[in-house]
Parts: sequence; C-alpha cells; structure tokens
Amino acid sequence: MVAKRFPDVRFIIYHSGFVAGVAERAFSGRGADDGIDTLIRSLVENGIKPNSNVYAELGSTWRFLMREPDAAAHALGKLFKYVGEDNVLWGTDSIWYGSPQDQIQAFRTFQISPALREQHGYREITRELRAKVFGLNATKPYNISADEVIKRSHRDKIALEREEYRERADPHYLTYGPKTRREFLNLLRWNGGEPA
Repeated sequence: MVAKRFPDVRFIIYHSGFVAGVAERAFSGRGADDGIDTLIRSLVENGIKPNSNVYAELGSTWRFLMREPDAAAHALGKLFKYVGEDNVLWGTDSIWYGSPQDQIQAFRTFQISPALREQHGYREITRELRAKVFGLNATKPYNISADEVIKRSHRDKIALEREEYRERADPHYLTYGPKTRREFLNLLRWNGGEPA
C-alpha cells in the first residue's frame, strides 16, 4: 500500500471504498473482498494504524447507507475502528444529489446499537465524534486551522446569507409529524389506534 511507503503524505479515500450493492457487514479479515472491507483489509495487512495518514470520506456513502441502519452501523463502526475516529471526513456529493439536509439530519441522530458496539468493538457515536466528522477532522488533511475557520466564518458571505434566510426562510425545511417513538404512539392514541 502506498500509504505505508509514504507516511508523510495524507491520503483521502473518497467514498471510503464503498460499493453500492455490496452488503456492509462486520469486517471478517482475509475473505473480505469488496466494499469498505477492501480499504480496511489493506490498512490491516499493511500495518496502517487508525488515525494515521489515511482518511475515509463519506461522499455518497452515507447517502446510500442511511437507508439501511445495520449496514450503516457496520460501515461507520469499521471506519471509526480501523481508519480512526479522527480520520473519517464528512461528504455528501450534494453537487449531484441536491440539498444534503436529509443526510445531515440522519447523521445527527444515527447511533450504532449497543449490541453491535459490544459484539464488534465499534464505538458509540457521541456529539464530539459527530463534530469531528462534520468538519473538525478535515482540518488536518487540508491543513487549515479550525480556530481560523470559526473566526472567519462568523461574518463571511455565507454567515450573512444564513442570517437573512433565518429571518425569511424560503424554502423552509420544517418537518411535520412525529419525530420520536413517543410522539408516534401518542399520534396513534389520538386517532384511536389507527394511522392518521
């Protein structure tokens, strides 16, 4: 693997090696021959430790995975475990698919189940880990300062347009209906046990 030969170079693996149509399961070692497992296997076989010089980017990957919670749990769990929690980068490919708001909302609430975490050594997705993936992790491979980005972004053009948008949201991204299991069960009770 080239990352082993050049440890001073940072390698970003776009889409994390994800292959649509390949079921993401727990990493099984040598027999793993497609999808994210190809990236994981090459890291393991070449002794590339987590949080080294290889980064996994989630463009399009999360968009596909968020529809399948078990596959998403295995994919993210493997990436955090083998690539490293400091080396997984957010990406959406929104240039092709439009607004990534649904992807952002799904990632903000996604969690790997305690059973899968215990069985496979995956880590819990905490608020801090989400912040890393959403942007803080990108500061290292792109050689930018998080403090500098925060300082400059508070008054840049995007921040100003965001403030204007908040005053007159058009289109709005409000979502309607129940957002939790408790709200859903209450809705069922209000309708006599029948769907609305």
